[in-house]
Amino acid sequence: MSSDAASGGGAKTDGIVDVESAESFHEAVAENDQVVVDYFADWCGPCKQQTPILEELSGMIDAPILGVDTDEHNGLAAEAGVRSIPTVAVYRDGEEIERFVGVTGADTIRAALE
Repeated sequence: MSSDAASGGGAKTDGIVDVESAESFHEAVAENDQVVVDYFADWCGPCKQQTPILEELSGMIDAPILGVDTDEHNGLAAEAGVRSIPTVAVYRDGEEIERFVGVTGADTIRAALE
């Protein structure tokens, strides 16, 4: 996955872009009209169910999907107030507008982007 898939607005992305740092996360949220963020951990069973849903969704929406490993980036998770994983958050114009806790279907997430 390429980190430059997170930059630029309106381009369809394929796949989940792994967040490399807090700076890259904040930059992607600021530079895109809408962003979907998946807060997950590798050991989390429900997160493993969420990942293929988000990968499928990535080819259908005009917003990047960022993956935040909560073990690796616990500061970002704490900053966002994530207490349970998987958590999927939708950001618009730099602000969180919707949050889903637990495995969430593609249609539900896509509806939040409209």
